[in-house]
Amino acid sequence: MPIKILYVALDLDLGGLQRIVSLLIEGLDRRRFEPVLCCFDRGGVFYDRLHAEGISGCILSRRPGPFDAALLVNLIRYVRKNEIDVIHSQNACALYSGLASLVTGVPVIHTDHGRLVPDKKSAMWEDWIASFCVNTIVGVSEELTAYLNTQLGIAMKKLKTIINGVDTDRFTPVTWERKIALRVLSGLATDDFVLGTVCRFDPIKNLPFMISCMPEIVKRVPLAKLVIVGEGQIRQSLEEIVQALGMTDYVAIWPRHEDIEQVLPQFDIYVCTSLSEGTSMTILEAMACGLPVVASAVGGNCSLVDSTSGILFPLTDRDAYISSVAELLLDPVRVTLMRKCGRKRVETLYPLRSTIHQYESLYSRCVSSNR
Repeated sequence: MPIKILYVALDLDLGGLQRIVSLLIEGLDRRRFEPVLCCFDRGGVFYDRLHAEGISGCILSRRPGPFDAALLVNLIRYVRKNEIDVIHSQNACALYSGLASLVTGVPVIHTDHGRLVPDKKSAMWEDWIASFCVNTIVGVSEELTAYLNTQLGIAMKKLKTIINGVDTDRFTPVTWERKIALRVLSGLATDDFVLGTVCRFDPIKNLPFMISCMPEIVKRVPLAKLVIVGEGQIRQSLEEIVQALGMTDYVAIWPRHEDIEQVLPQFDIYVCTSLSEGTSMTILEAMACGLPVVASAVGGNCSLVDSTSGILFPLTDRDAYISSVAELLLDPVRVTLMRKCGRKRVETLYPLRSTIHQYESLYSRCVSSNR
């Protein structure tokens, strides 16, 4: 009988965390593992897609408040009813999953995909308490794993690092002709120098900083354009910043896309100004598409991007960010080299199959040790 894995997340909508969970589920060896879904808040694009493929799941509809006892009861019932062998929880789900483990005896693997900056004390305490109830906590970067140990006080014997991987068959460089064709469909000019980013519109992504740097970038590179792709709570305020700066001709905010592999190749440079990152899926996907990266030197970014594939700048250093972007836009030879090196770096260091194999091994060990 295949090992039944219950994937627990707040939702499975568009996002980096959700995408890596979806990729992991789709890549599992179905002869050995059977995935089951559980969302605490809502489903979403990936939930619907996986459900349509025949994967069973539930949405528990968490109630507002610090703790939902009914959700815990329903989670325990679902684990028992479906004869789950391993619970694999994601961000903000560790405590419920750990408590369910105490009741059911089902082992828990929890993956931490990144922390807020500054980290909420309540979240730190919750994850520290949960660490005593779960079997293994996975950090998606060495930096994040070290943070969980030093800042949250989680014992190293409970911690493991598994780096997110990329589907390099789906995310791949395109020809110049294809790039132009995609731009025409999106309304971008063929001679624009396009900076782009794909993310949820959340304060941690530091998007107001990114937008505020555009007037100076446009002064240095008049054909520069910025495209921000996504959705989120601060969308309206971002649009207001663009208008206040008089940048409506230079900054475009696009709705979220399911086919990101058709969006990334339209960019010339991928930019990330986040206050914190684990292992950014979109940075890796951008590199797989042959894009140089300019990113804040935080968290997992410091491992993903090196001098051959992009530029790291000190967090919130406006001059460093502006200069880095402008230098790359005006240096096509350097960009061409970075395109090749970034793609090679992802193929060599971040293959999706390696990520899947590591999780599969972890699942098997959990079940073996629990018997």
